[in-house]
Amino acid sequence: MGRKFPPLTYTQADADGLMLLEPAPRTVRGARDLLSVALQYGNAFGVGLQAAALKPADYFGNEDVLYLMEDMATGEIRLSILWEWLHKNATLTAADEQAGVKAGDRFTPELCKQLLAEEYEKLLKASNRDVHDSSKNTTLPIARQIVETYVMDDVKLPWYVDLLNINLDNHDLTEAKRRIRLLADAFRKDGTRITQNLDFDAQRAKAQ
Repeated sequence: MGRKFPPLTYTQADADGLMLLEPAPRTVRGARDLLSVALQYGNAFGVGLQAAALKPADYFGNEDVLYLMEDMATGEIRLSILWEWLHKNATLTAADEQAGVKAGDRFTPELCKQLLAEEYEKLLKASNRDVHDSSKNTTLPIARQIVETYVMDDVKLPWYVDLLNINLDNHDLTEAKRRIRLLADAFRKDGTRITQNLDFDAQRAKAQ
């Protein structure tokens, strides 16, 4: 019959437990790496790659640090970790002189936005070998908007891939912002999850 599972409970302790953070290192260096690889994966997906060889931007050109083959799950996990840090009032476990933070300081939205902007600038300045030049004014800005929306939104959106899917083949940042807001508003309203690429529906309608 298989093993028995304990019954679900809905106590205040259960609710409080949802706001707990795993005891683990939380550093500015770690946040940078999470943001950089999430940006790069979103950019890769936007140009049609389901998986891509990526590494943190500070290690581009350093052959002692290997690229890792990253897929959707790792992109999803990276943004989920950052959302948890931000919305569960995580404190940093180590100081970072460059960012001007001390151990015990809160990981704030302001710090997260600062790090996102800095990591994005590194990708814009990267060589074509590490970040395709053709993506720097097309899919990379959209990847940044997706990362910022996912991490900053008070409501944790269900899947990173949904935000990527609705922008597949779209290279216009203004249109991307509209689509992202459409997805976020639908989920916030009643839990509706938009999973399809919006262009596919338009193409199907034209074909009919």
